[in-house]
Amino acid sequence: MEKKVSRIIKKGKIDAPICEPCASCGVKCCNRFAVPLTGFDVARIAEATGFEAQEFCRLEKAELIGEAPHSKIFIVEGGKIEERLLALKRRKNEYCVFSLHSSGCAIWGAHPYACIVYPFELGEDGKIRYGNNFVCPRKWADGEFDAKKTGEAIRKMREEIEGYNKIVRKWNAQFAKEGDEKKFFAYLLKESREKAVEKK
Repeated sequence: MEKKVSRIIKKGKIDAPICEPCASCGVKCCNRFAVPLTGFDVARIAEATGFEAQEFCRLEKAELIGEAPHSKIFIVEGGKIEERLLALKRRKNEYCVFSLHSSGCAIWGAHPYACIVYPFELGEDGKIRYGNNFVCPRKWADGEFDAKKTGEAIRKMREEIEGYNKIVRKWNAQFAKEGDEKKFFAYLLKESREKAVEKK
């Protein structure tokens, strides 16, 4: 049976620079895309909710997710090695497992960086712009979001993706041949928590 999570708002965990758009639009974006995660996202969500990683995220078939800078994970399934990408679970109606629809996100403040920065990206010129997969129903005008903090969040996300990719490459090189999903999640959380402590 799927666990439900009450709405939590964590302050001081993650700097969420954009005022919560989901409350005004009924989270229309949250049923459009698989949300890619890093191990650092998973560790923060697990700490905020008390859930086990496998209760809220899954190893999605890589071909079902569009381009993502996250490394593919190799795991053994049915006697052969499969390629997966780490993503938030979705319900049968395709909504994110933490979506509260018009009430927003149940884990606001501990939500993944992919959600924090959406729908923006940082151009090569250092300016904030809408991402290629822009479907946000709200058009954000200058001054309605903090461009400086959004840029910082995008840089932080890139840094975490880079660290996460190193963790995944180590798994693929050393453990994938004997590793199933359960072993991967145990490894991921251990490595991510250790790396997060090292950064402090």
